[in-house]
Amino acid sequence: MKVKKIVLICLLIILIIGIALFLTNTKDTSVEKASDKNNNTMNETTNEISEGEEEQETPKEPTIRKSAQKAQADMGNILEIKDNFFIEQTNDVYYNMNDYLGKTIKIEGFIYNYKDSNGDTCYCVVRNTPGCCGNDGLAGLDIRYYDEYPEVNTWVEIIGVIGEDYAFEQKIPAIQVTSLKEKEPGVTFVTK
Repeated sequence: MKVKKIVLICLLIILIIGIALFLTNTKDTSVEKASDKNNNTMNETTNEISEGEEEQETPKEPTIRKSAQKAQADMGNILEIKDNFFIEQTNDVYYNMNDYLGKTIKIEGFIYNYKDSNGDTCYCVVRNTPGCCGNDGLAGLDIRYYDEYPEVNTWVEIIGVIGEDYAFEQKIPAIQVTSLKEKEPGVTFVTK
């Protein structure tokens, strides 16, 4: 019985020493990383001061957000956004973006564009919805097209793959367009 107690105590001591060493090593590593970061920041600041040059920001040229190439969609498994649940379905894509990444989607609406916080022009396919002052709201999804975008207010049918992009410094879903067809306008105002 005494032998079991001695072995158990020895194992407990070894476990405690192991945890203490782990915690000490982790603390030292994070102190080193913080120290390296501070040293790099100080070196960058010193270089800027020693060079004596004034830092001039080069204004970024605003661009139109596009896809680099045509996306490959799974045409046998398409999620279609319907008229009667347009707002709910597009909101679900936004709120549960990770569940939709890589999925093929089909959506109809009119082309709309906006300026991102960095000045880029972003395009989306939207429908009118109730808003704060009647029917001045919009619902839809951003699109990234590899070709020239149609004119604003052109009604289109889009098939593409849900990817992610950034707008106003937030991750957003954006359809990487596979197919874009101009069509006669459908239901432009939706309530659900």
